[in-house]
Amino acid sequence: MMISRFRSLIQRNLPVKIASLLVAVILWGYVMNEQNPATDVSFTVPVKLVNAPDGYMVKQGTDNIKIKVRAARSLFVANNEDNFKAYVDLKGAQDGKKAYKVQVDLPQGFEMIEEKPDTIDVTLDRIIKKSVRADINVNGAPAQGVTVAKVSQANKQVVIEGPESLVNEVDRVIGYVGLTGKNDADFDLQVPLTAINADGREVQGVTVQPSTMYVMIQLARGLTKKIVLIHAVTGTDLPKGYELAGVKTDPVKVEIAGNEQVISAISSLDTEKISLADVTRNADKSVKLILPDGVTVTNRDVMVHLVVREKKNE
Repeated sequence: MMISRFRSLIQRNLPVKIASLLVAVILWGYVMNEQNPATDVSFTVPVKLVNAPDGYMVKQGTDNIKIKVRAARSLFVANNEDNFKAYVDLKGAQDGKKAYKVQVDLPQGFEMIEEKPDTIDVTLDRIIKKSVRADINVNGAPAQGVTVAKVSQANKQVVIEGPESLVNEVDRVIGYVGLTGKNDADFDLQVPLTAINADGREVQGVTVQPSTMYVMIQLARGLTKKIVLIHAVTGTDLPKGYELAGVKTDPVKVEIAGNEQVISAISSLDTEKISLADVTRNADKSVKLILPDGVTVTNRDVMVHLVVREKKNE
């Protein structure tokens, strides 16, 4: 009996009731759209790198991306740019520079409209070590009548550590000792070491182990001094199709010191042999002087300027 009455109540004026329901839904949608419309908003979002492999220096080309998202206005009240997460997953990434897809996590109810850029460049550079030569460069002059007799250093080799691309640039490390007119007796000190390339320029972004070196400077009186020419010794391994057009040293001459009998027989000093295997254009090479026994110089380092040109077709 109750069921029949309930059914009769529902079916009474059914078309009117359905129409009323439709009108109510339409009105609700209209009000919501007017009062809480869909809105497009742009954010700048930082890009994080995740799952980066161990033993690499990781460098990303872009730190942030811009995104445009769409959602009901009310959702922007409860969310700000901190709720949007952008990241690059480096799981399985390999050496070198590559473009990686940027993933963006959106809060519920948001739609991605635009993402710029949608990829970023990431460079993976393996961390390596290598052993290189350590040189001590003595600059200046000691007290009058005093000459540098010997420079002793604790180690001839040190270890360079850093990204492979930078470590491979390092030719050697160098430490500088400055002499003044007050230096008239032997002395020792710890000298900071700097990594340099074959052109004598500092290579930054690597570490030197150890970072300093113990150096002893022995001075002497009564040694004979003489100024001689510097002769740059070059290899014969210049790439095919090129020729060496000129060689110049800086400095051109150097002052040597030693026993008078030894010094009198010397008219010039040779440099270390300079490899030309990778020279296809003008270049500067930092090399050391080769010293005969019993001969000293204040500074053994020489910069050699090489002029290279392509051979003319005959």
